Amino acid sequence: MISLLARPTYSLSEAARLLRVTPSKLRWWLEGAVRGDKRYPPVLRSEPTGNSQVSWGEFIEAAYLREYRAHLPLQRLRPLREVLSREFDTPFPFATSRPLVAGQELVSDMQARLGIPEELWMVVGSGQLMLSEAAQTFCSRVEFDPATDEAMRYIVMEAAEPVYVNPRLSFGIPTVKGVRTEVLAELSLAGEPRSAIIDIYRAYGVTGQDVDTAVDFETQFLRAA
Repeated sequence: MISLLARPTYSLSEAARLLRVTPSKLRWWLEGAVRGDKRYPPVLRSEPTGNSQVSWGEFIEAAYLREYRAHLPLQRLRPLREVLSREFDTPFPFATSRPLVAGQELVSDMQARLGIPEELWMVVGSGQLMLSEAAQTFCSRVEFDPATDEAMRYIVMEAAEPVYVNPRLSFGIPTVKGVRTEVLAELSLAGEPRSAIIDIYRAYGVTGQDVDTAVDFETQFLRAA
C-alpha cells in the first residue's frame, strides 16, 4: 500500500497556488534547474523525475521551504535533507515530526557539520534547543498523525476556522469544517441565503463566518496566489 506521504495529490500548478509560490519556484525545488552552464539539483527530490504530479509529502516539504525568506539559498538545505532522510528512514524528512521534536539534537549537530547557513537552520540555540522561526511557523500550520509522525493536514489559510487541506478528505481539496470551500463559496455567490447554506451543512457545524471564510478563500486568497 502506498504511504500517505507518497500519494500523488496535486498538479504542480495547483500545489503552487495553494502554497502561494510561483510554479517556477516550486518546479525548481522539485526538479532543479539549469542556468547557463550551471545545473542546480532539486531540493526536494533526489534527482529530476520529469513528474509534474506533487505527492502529499512533497507538498508538505515545499510548505516548509516557503517559510524561509525569498532570497535565501534553499539549495543549501539539500545535504541536510539527505542526511535526515537516512537517519529517520523516510523519503520526506521535512514532512514528519521526528526532526522537529525527538531529533532536535541530531538536527542541530548536522546543521553545523554540513555548514548550513544559520539563517536556514531548523533548530537554533546552544544548550537549550528550540525550533527556528521558520520551523515554528511551519509547525503552527501542520498537524501530524501521532501514530505515524507524518503530516496529515495543513492550514492553507488562517481564519477563525482555518481552511485545511487533507489528502484523506475530499482528495486534498481545501475545506472548512470538512466542507469544500468551493461548494460553500459557489452557493453563496449564486445568491443562496446564508441561513439555507447553514441549514444544509448543519451536521458539520458550518456558521455564517465559515461561509465568509470560504468566499474569501476562493475569491481573494487563491486569486492572489
